[in-house]
Amino acid sequence: MDRCCGGVPFVVDAQVHGWDGRPHNQAGPAGEQFVADLHHRHRMVDPSPRPLSSDAFGLVTPDALAAHVLSAVDRAVLVPATYDDLFVLGFAAPAWHAELAEEHPGRLVLAGEIDPADRDRARGIGGQVARGGFRALNVLPARRPETAVPLHAPWLRRTLIRAEQAGAAVVHLGVAPTARPPEGAPDWAHAGVVEAGEAAPRPRWPSWAEPVRAGSALPVRARTAGPLPAGSVDVAEVRELAAALPRVRFVLGAASAPTAALARLARLPNVYVLLTDLLIALRRNPEPAAVALGELLAAYGPDRLMFGSGYPLVRPARLIRDLMTFRYPESLRGAYPELDDDVREALLGGTAARLYGLDLPHSPSTTGAPAPRPVAAGRAPRR
Repeated sequence: MDRCCGGVPFVVDAQVHGWDGRPHNQAGPAGEQFVADLHHRHRMVDPSPRPLSSDAFGLVTPDALAAHVLSAVDRAVLVPATYDDLFVLGFAAPAWHAELAEEHPGRLVLAGEIDPADRDRARGIGGQVARGGFRALNVLPARRPETAVPLHAPWLRRTLIRAEQAGAAVVHLGVAPTARPPEGAPDWAHAGVVEAGEAAPRPRWPSWAEPVRAGSALPVRARTAGPLPAGSVDVAEVRELAAALPRVRFVLGAASAPTAALARLARLPNVYVLLTDLLIALRRNPEPAAVALGELLAAYGPDRLMFGSGYPLVRPARLIRDLMTFRYPESLRGAYPELDDDVREALLGGTAARLYGLDLPHSPSTTGAPAPRPVAAGRAPRR
């Protein structure tokens, strides 16, 4: 492997998205604006010298995944986010992830998706997990507030129990590609965020025309006025859900709630935190982000914190280098646990390898871990 950082035994990127945001897949102006805002944020926060062009950013291909992600990490977790109100065939759809995984056998971990507002799709979740080879599920509870379902809904608990029994024992909450942080996110999470109207997309329809869904004469009527922030969680609901399902491991985004509230959730041993947004913020808001990292490290320890890049929002190689060379600012020295070699190893891959049951060679952190099921499912058709 072309290891980007000397001395790193292995790296697991626990948040990668394989999406299709090209114009033909955008269901209307809201989808077009969402991709434009995401690309604007990519140009602001990706530390690589050359940002991706709008065309390269709009579609994650197997070759791009190999060049930008798998050249720098050993394994990557593909986290879906369908957003079917914004995209005709889905944005980061599980079916497309399955095709990417087949192109890179053994390197990608697949996850399924549950929209709490769409109960019908959750039926037969055990069969979906088994057929898709999913090791995790992604839940976006705050995508559409007008149809929001609380995380403590009994049917959702039953669904997660069945998924855990089928092999998907990890549930992502508040883990999604975001152009804007959710309400209540920490201040450092606003790194590179687009102001309203700043990233205006190229108009593709005249003002008098209403866009139509591809292959249909039915007009698209978006359920929302625009792309809402995704990834917010209700900490009280998460606490209740995690306490009720101790066999399920819950992974929260570092920007999904205020840092102090996330730190209090550390009392529950089955709650983990994905550091994607926090690692991105370390360059643009170094001191506030360093304080948040120190607080989460003190609360959770390295064994429940994980590295993620949010690719293609950010390419992982530079983030890995940043984490390997990170030092607290002078004003914070001694206030928080230091990042020694063992801590960095756990953050970069050891924790995720244990959580997802990955069999990584020469990994002491995964000794005795259960043998993983096949990562890649059979080829799913690109819809």
